[in-house]
Amino acid sequence: MSNWARRMHRRAATLSNVVTSCGHPNSLPYPRRIEKVKFGVPLQEVCKDDIPGPLLVLILKLNKEAPLRRDVFRAPGHQGAMKKLIHFLQTGRLVNVDNYSVYTIASVLKKFLRKIPGGVFGRDGEMELFAVVELPAEQQVDAIRRLLLALPVCTQKLLVLLFGTFRVMASNADKAGTGMTSEALGVSVAPSFFHSCVSDGKTATMEDVQRFKVATRIMRQLIEQFSAGDLFGRNNYEYYARVTGRILRVRDEWICSFRDPPPPRHHRDQEAYARQLSLEAEKTWLQCECDRWGNKFNLEGRDKPNAH
Repeated sequence: MSNWARRMHRRAATLSNVVTSCGHPNSLPYPRRIEKVKFGVPLQEVCKDDIPGPLLVLILKLNKEAPLRRDVFRAPGHQGAMKKLIHFLQTGRLVNVDNYSVYTIASVLKKFLRKIPGGVFGRDGEMELFAVVELPAEQQVDAIRRLLLALPVCTQKLLVLLFGTFRVMASNADKAGTGMTSEALGVSVAPSFFHSCVSDGKTATMEDVQRFKVATRIMRQLIEQFSAGDLFGRNNYEYYARVTGRILRVRDEWICSFRDPPPPRHHRDQEAYARQLSLEAEKTWLQCECDRWGNKFNLEGRDKPNAH
């Protein structure tokens, strides 16, 4: 298991209290049995206190690796590996994420979402989102924010992690040549989020097709406005930054993984803080500025020091 995988497992144990048995040999870095991830049950039952550690680790792997890989969430995972991973998740066995490709993990996450009774938004939530897209553009963001912040806290955390990952993937689609734009992601994952757009029968009706088109449009809007529209609220963005280690800009305000001393509150001071935090912060700031002014900048070329 790589050092990154070990760190993610330990972080998951700390964040989500995934340890369910402490009777393990001292030679092991973590226990053999961890919190179970149940498929086909309400999300509140899966996330009793927080997102289960194994599920969190899978999302973090996608957040780290998927932005640089082609067709993640569109290309299918290995069926045998999917069955094995789902079995490990449901029985609480320790998962070595290095043994599974991002395609297998993405497919397992899509299946997990499809199995949530009523969907992650709930039946009423889906209908509200379908109604929101009919509102004037200036009213849609506020309506979506109210709907998302009315969901259970565990659902909000899961959604901010997923849509944050989608946003990073879409932002890198052109630069990395992955093909996973916000539109491609919307088409690929909409049926997993919106159960009402999936036909109960073998043949889809015209109504099903129309609902799917609307669901895809909603997913694309949520991805593109992830930070620009402040859809998830500051607490959820801080959670996303803390868990993933990423820095994001929400309505011209930097949000990052908070440390001592805490970041300043003023806009200009926040930019300076973010740029000084780490090399990754510097690259994130440069990417934002380049995207803002429509310029292209080879960030990877700046990683290597100049030869003297």
